Amino acid sequence: NVGTNGGSIAHIATGNGWQTTFVLINTGSSSAQASLKFFATRSGNPLTLPLTFPQTGDSATANSVARTLAPGATLVVQSTAPVSDPAPTIGSAQLTANGNVGGFVIFRYNPNGQEAVVPLESRSTANSFVIAFDNTGNTATGVAVNNGTPQSVNIPVIIRDESGAQITTDTLTLAANGHEAFTLGTDRYPGTLNIRGTIEFMTPAGGQIGTLGIRIPPPLTFTTLPALAK
Repeated sequence: NVGTNGGSIAHIATGNGWQTTFVLINTGSSSAQASLKFFATRSGNPLTLPLTFPQTGDSATANSVARTLAPGATLVVQSTAPVSDPAPTIGSAQLTANGNVGGFVIFRYNPNGQEAVVPLESRSTANSFVIAFDNTGNTATGVAVNNGTPQSVNIPVIIRDESGAQITTDTLTLAANGHEAFTLGTDRYPGTLNIRGTIEFMTPAGGQIGTLGIRIPPPLTFTTLPALAK
Protein backbone atom coordinates (compact mmCIF):
# COMPACT_ATOMS: atom_id res chain seq x y z
CA ASN A 1 0.00 0.00 0.00
CA VAL A 2 2.87 2.40 -0.70
CA GLY A 3 1.47 5.32 -2.65
CA THR A 4 3.31 7.46 -5.20
CA ASN A 5 1.51 10.77 -4.84
CA GLY A 6 2.00 12.07 -1.32
CA GLY A 7 0.46 10.72 1.88
CA SER A 8 0.61 11.11 5.64
CA ILE A 9 2.07 9.42 8.68
CA ALA A 10 -0.12 9.20 11.78
CA HIS A 11 2.77 9.39 14.24
CA ILE A 12 6.27 10.81 14.53
CA ALA A 13 8.51 10.86 17.62
CA THR A 14 11.84 12.54 18.28
CA GLY A 15 13.89 12.91 21.45
CA ASN A 16 14.08 10.86 24.67
CA GLY A 17 15.82 8.15 22.62
CA TRP A 18 13.44 8.26 19.65
CA GLN A 19 14.37 9.10 16.07
CA THR A 20 12.15 9.41 12.98
CA THR A 21 13.56 9.23 9.46
CA PHE A 22 11.58 10.04 6.30
CA VAL A 23 12.62 8.48 3.00
CA LEU A 24 10.97 10.17 0.01
CA ILE A 25 11.30 8.83 -3.54
CA ASN A 26 10.30 10.31 -6.87
CA THR A 27 9.11 7.29 -8.87
CA GLY A 28 8.05 9.42 -11.83
CA SER A 29 9.79 10.29 -15.09
CA SER A 30 9.91 14.05 -14.46
CA SER A 31 11.00 16.33 -11.62
CA ALA A 32 8.49 16.87 -8.82
CA GLN A 33 8.11 19.35 -5.98
CA ALA A 34 7.61 17.63 -2.61
CA SER A 35 6.47 19.37 0.58
CA LEU A 36 6.71 17.60 3.94
CA LYS A 37 4.93 19.34 6.83
CA PHE A 38 4.92 18.49 10.55
CA PHE A 39 1.98 19.02 12.92
CA ALA A 40 1.80 19.00 16.72
CA THR A 41 -0.21 16.44 18.64
CA ARG A 42 -3.78 17.42 19.58
CA SER A 43 -3.61 21.09 18.49
CA GLY A 44 -2.56 20.40 14.90
CA ASN A 45 -0.38 23.51 14.92
CA PRO A 46 2.84 23.53 12.86
CA LEU A 47 5.48 21.53 14.73
CA THR A 48 9.09 22.73 14.64
CA LEU A 49 11.62 19.89 14.73
CA PRO A 50 15.39 19.52 14.64
CA LEU A 51 16.20 18.12 11.19
CA THR A 52 19.28 16.67 9.55
CA PHE A 53 19.87 15.67 5.94
CA PRO A 54 22.30 12.71 5.93
CA GLN A 55 22.95 12.93 2.19
CA THR A 56 24.45 16.44 2.44
CA GLY A 57 25.32 16.81 6.12
CA ASP A 58 23.08 19.87 6.42
CA SER A 59 20.83 20.57 9.41
CA ALA A 60 17.94 22.88 10.18
CA THR A 61 15.16 23.60 12.65
CA ALA A 62 11.87 23.86 10.78
CA ASN A 63 8.22 22.81 10.63
CA SER A 64 8.38 21.83 6.96
CA VAL A 65 10.72 20.71 4.19
CA ALA A 66 10.27 21.59 0.51
CA ARG A 67 12.49 20.07 -2.16
CA THR A 68 12.47 19.43 -5.90
CA LEU A 69 13.27 15.78 -6.59
CA ALA A 70 14.69 14.68 -9.93
CA PRO A 71 13.24 11.55 -11.56
CA GLY A 72 14.29 8.52 -9.51
CA ALA A 73 15.81 10.67 -6.77
CA THR A 74 15.65 9.91 -3.04
CA LEU A 75 15.52 12.43 -0.18
CA VAL A 76 16.30 11.42 3.41
CA VAL A 77 15.11 13.67 6.27
CA GLN A 78 15.91 12.72 9.87
CA SER A 79 14.78 14.12 13.22
CA THR A 80 16.69 13.19 16.37
CA ALA A 81 16.08 15.48 19.35
CA PRO A 82 18.36 15.02 22.40
CA VAL A 83 18.18 11.78 24.40
CA SER A 84 18.11 13.99 27.50
CA ASP A 85 14.66 15.31 26.59
CA PRO A 86 12.30 14.29 29.42
CA ALA A 87 9.72 13.05 26.90
CA PRO A 88 9.65 12.55 23.14
CA THR A 89 8.16 15.26 20.95
CA ILE A 90 5.29 13.64 19.04
CA GLY A 91 2.96 14.62 16.23
CA SER A 92 2.14 13.70 12.65
CA ALA A 93 3.32 14.60 9.15
CA GLN A 94 1.80 15.16 5.72
CA LEU A 95 3.49 14.89 2.32
CA THR A 96 2.11 16.66 -0.75
CA ALA A 97 3.64 16.56 -4.22
CA ASN A 98 2.89 17.64 -7.77
CA GLY A 99 4.30 14.39 -9.14
CA ASN A 100 4.83 10.76 -8.24
CA VAL A 101 6.51 11.11 -4.85
CA GLY A 102 5.91 8.59 -2.07
CA GLY A 103 7.95 6.93 0.62
CA PHE A 104 8.15 5.50 4.09
CA VAL A 105 9.19 6.29 7.65
CA ILE A 106 11.75 4.55 9.86
CA PHE A 107 11.16 4.69 13.62
CA ARG A 108 14.26 3.99 15.73
CA TYR A 109 14.72 3.71 19.48
CA ASN A 110 18.42 4.49 19.81
CA PRO A 111 19.01 3.08 23.34
CA ASN A 112 18.54 -0.49 22.02
CA GLY A 113 18.85 0.08 18.27
CA GLN A 114 15.35 -1.25 17.56
CA GLU A 115 13.78 -0.09 14.29
CA ALA A 116 10.42 -0.41 12.57
CA VAL A 117 9.27 0.83 9.17
CA VAL A 118 5.86 1.99 7.95
CA PRO A 119 4.79 3.38 4.55
CA LEU A 120 3.20 6.77 4.21
CA GLU A 121 -0.59 6.35 4.23
CA SER A 122 -2.00 7.14 0.79
CA ARG A 123 -5.36 5.31 0.91
CA SER A 124 -7.36 8.50 1.39
CA THR A 125 -10.57 7.01 -0.07
CA ALA A 126 -10.84 4.21 2.52
CA ASN A 127 -14.10 4.15 4.48
CA SER A 128 -12.29 3.03 7.64
CA PHE A 129 -9.04 1.58 8.98
CA VAL A 130 -8.79 -1.52 11.18
CA ILE A 131 -5.83 -2.37 13.44
CA ALA A 132 -5.55 -5.79 15.09
CA PHE A 133 -4.16 -5.78 18.63
CA ASP A 134 -2.86 -8.47 20.98
CA ASN A 135 -2.58 -7.32 24.59
CA THR A 136 -1.98 -10.78 26.04
CA GLY A 137 1.24 -11.88 27.76
CA ASN A 138 2.08 -8.36 28.99
CA THR A 139 2.33 -7.12 25.41
CA ALA A 140 1.08 -3.55 24.86
CA THR A 141 -0.39 -1.92 21.77
CA GLY A 142 0.11 1.75 20.94
CA VAL A 143 -2.26 3.43 18.50
CA ALA A 144 -2.07 6.75 16.68
CA VAL A 145 -4.57 8.51 14.43
CA ASN A 146 -4.23 11.80 12.54
CA ASN A 147 -6.56 14.21 10.77
CA GLY A 148 -5.27 15.08 7.30
CA THR A 149 -7.66 17.99 6.69
CA PRO A 150 -7.71 21.68 7.71
CA GLN A 151 -10.94 21.32 9.71
CA SER A 152 -11.78 19.43 12.89
CA VAL A 153 -13.32 15.98 12.52
CA ASN A 154 -15.26 13.49 14.65
CA ILE A 155 -13.99 9.95 14.11
CA PRO A 156 -16.26 7.03 15.13
CA VAL A 157 -14.37 4.19 16.84
CA ILE A 158 -15.47 0.56 17.20
CA ILE A 159 -13.57 -1.99 19.33
CA ARG A 160 -14.21 -5.72 18.95
CA ASP A 161 -12.77 -8.80 20.63
CA GLU A 162 -11.18 -11.64 18.65
CA SER A 163 -14.56 -13.31 18.10
CA GLY A 164 -15.82 -10.14 16.40
CA ALA A 165 -18.12 -9.19 19.28
CA GLN A 166 -18.35 -5.46 19.88
CA ILE A 167 -16.78 -4.32 23.16
CA THR A 168 -17.33 -0.59 23.03
CA THR A 169 -17.75 2.42 20.76
CA ASP A 170 -16.43 5.93 21.01
CA THR A 171 -15.90 9.14 19.04
CA LEU A 172 -12.52 10.84 18.79
CA THR A 173 -12.54 14.55 18.02
CA LEU A 174 -9.38 15.79 16.33
CA ALA A 175 -8.50 19.39 15.59
CA ALA A 176 -7.56 20.48 12.08
CA ASN A 177 -4.36 18.57 11.21
CA GLY A 178 -4.54 17.14 14.74
CA HIS A 179 -3.12 13.89 16.07
CA GLU A 180 -3.82 11.59 19.01
CA ALA A 181 -1.69 8.72 20.33
CA PHE A 182 -2.47 6.36 23.21
CA THR A 183 -1.82 2.90 24.62
CA LEU A 184 -4.79 0.56 24.50
CA GLY A 185 -5.99 -0.54 27.92
CA THR A 186 -3.97 1.92 30.00
CA ASP A 187 -4.63 5.29 28.36
CA ARG A 188 -7.98 4.43 26.76
CA TYR A 189 -10.42 1.53 26.53
CA PRO A 190 -9.60 -0.61 29.61
CA GLY A 191 -11.72 -3.40 28.16
CA THR A 192 -8.85 -4.20 25.77
CA LEU A 193 -6.48 -5.30 28.55
CA ASN A 194 -5.28 -8.92 28.33
CA ILE A 195 -7.28 -9.73 25.20
CA ARG A 196 -6.93 -9.81 21.41
CA GLY A 197 -9.19 -7.89 19.09
CA THR A 198 -9.46 -5.01 16.64
CA ILE A 199 -9.94 -1.26 16.76
CA GLU A 200 -11.65 0.41 13.81
CA PHE A 201 -11.44 4.12 12.96
CA MET A 202 -14.16 5.25 10.55
CA THR A 203 -13.37 8.06 8.11
CA PRO A 204 -15.78 11.00 8.60
CA ALA A 205 -17.72 12.22 5.57
CA GLY A 206 -15.41 14.41 3.49
CA GLY A 207 -12.48 13.70 5.81
CA GLN A 208 -9.07 12.08 5.48
CA ILE A 209 -7.46 10.18 8.32
CA GLY A 210 -4.46 7.95 8.87
CA THR A 211 -3.77 5.36 11.55
CA LEU A 212 -0.82 3.41 12.89
CA GLY A 213 -0.35 0.65 15.45
CA ILE A 214 2.78 -0.24 17.44
CA ARG A 215 3.18 -3.67 19.08
CA ILE A 216 5.37 -3.49 22.19
CA PRO A 217 6.39 -6.81 23.83
CA PRO A 218 7.85 -6.76 27.38
CA PRO A 219 11.54 -6.56 26.27
CA LEU A 220 10.62 -3.21 24.61
CA THR A 221 11.34 -4.52 21.16
CA PHE A 222 8.59 -3.27 18.89
CA THR A 223 7.16 -3.45 15.40
CA THR A 224 4.53 -1.55 13.47
CA LEU A 225 1.05 -2.96 12.96
CA PRO A 226 -0.45 -2.40 9.50
CA ALA A 227 -3.84 -0.76 9.24
CA LEU A 228 -6.28 -2.66 7.03
CA ALA A 229 -8.39 -0.44 4.78
CA LYS A 230 -12.11 -1.11 4.37
